[in-house]
Amino acid sequence: MKTTQAQRRATDTYRKKNPEKIRYQNTLGSARSFINPKTEKMKNNIKVATEDGHFNYLEDLKSLRELIDDRIKKLEANK
Repeated sequence: MKTTQAQRRATDTYRKKNPEKIRYQNTLGSARSFINPKTEKMKNNIKVATEDGHFNYLEDLKSLRELIDDRIKKLEANK
């Protein structure tokens, strides 16, 4: 289905009125894509970045998990 001009204008208007929400959604999407790469392009990006040994994907995931667990504990403690 083709996007209409009205839909594009509505999308642009929403994005201009809600830049923080758009940034939040984009950041969340990036995090999810790093954790669970679905496209061949993203899978290849990870493969290329880790082949030379400068990056360790598994260790990076574990580090992210620790950061997420710590953040959850802090947020739950402040309820």
